[in-house]
Amino acid sequence: MQFFLDNIFLILAAFISGGLLVWPLATRGTSARQVNTLGATQLLNAQDAILIDIREAAELSKGQVPQATHMPGSTLPSQMESLVKLAQGGKKPRPVILMCASGFRSGQAGRKVRKAGVAEVYSLEGGFDAWKQAGLPVSQKRADK
Repeated sequence: MQFFLDNIFLILAAFISGGLLVWPLATRGTSARQVNTLGATQLLNAQDAILIDIREAAELSKGQVPQATHMPGSTLPSQMESLVKLAQGGKKPRPVILMCASGFRSGQAGRKVRKAGVAEVYSLEGGFDAWKQAGLPVSQKRADK
C-alpha cells in the first residue's frame, strides 16, 4: 500500500496515458476518416467519390476544385438528405470526401454525414489549402454543381 501512496503521480500518469491510447479505438467509426490529397485523388478516380466543398461562399474567392460540389457547412444539415441520396444512388455506394479550408470543419461535418447514413466518409487533411499546395487543379471561376 505504501508503494501506491509513494507513486500516486506515476500511477495516475500510467492510467491517463493508457486511456489516451484506448480513446481512438473507442471512437473509431463515429467520424470521418482522414485522407490526404493523394488518397483523395485516388478515391475520386478509382471509386467515383463525391467531393463536397463545405466552405462558405465568401471563402470561394481563393478558388475552387473543379469537380467539387459546393454545399456550405451552414446549409449542410438542410441538404443532408440530398447528399445521402447522391452517395447511395447508383449501383454501389460512393465515398464522400468533405473539404473545408483547413480540414477542421470537414472533420466535424463528417460525423454528421456518417450519422445521416453515409458509410464511407472522409475529411480532406489540410482542406483546400493542402489541395492547392499539392498543385492539384483549382479554378478561380465559381462553378457550383
